[in-house]
Amino acid sequence: MFEKKQSYTPTESQRAYKQLDQLVAKKNINLRQASAHRRYVASRVQVTLKPSYTAQAARRAKAEIVKLTEAGTITMKSAAAYRAHITKRTQAA
Repeated sequence: MFEKKQSYTPTESQRAYKQLDQLVAKKNINLRQASAHRRYVASRVQVTLKPSYTAQAARRAKAEIVKLTEAGTITMKSAAAYRAHITKRTQAA
């Protein structure tokens, strides 16, 4: 039915969320089970961070973090930590 993994990339997590929506629509699992699986996936999302960023790469990365937060893929607290990491490692122009 729904296969769990040890870690998820943001893309894989969005794919898992869609799969959960389909399972609920087909009534293979109920909403409560789907919510539990979503929490499991959200707690295991891993974003790849770089050691340094150019100004343009930092803007792109921060925009991606915003998209992931809006989609519910990562938590607000994680997003803040990722943004701080990016800001700290952005090279001055």
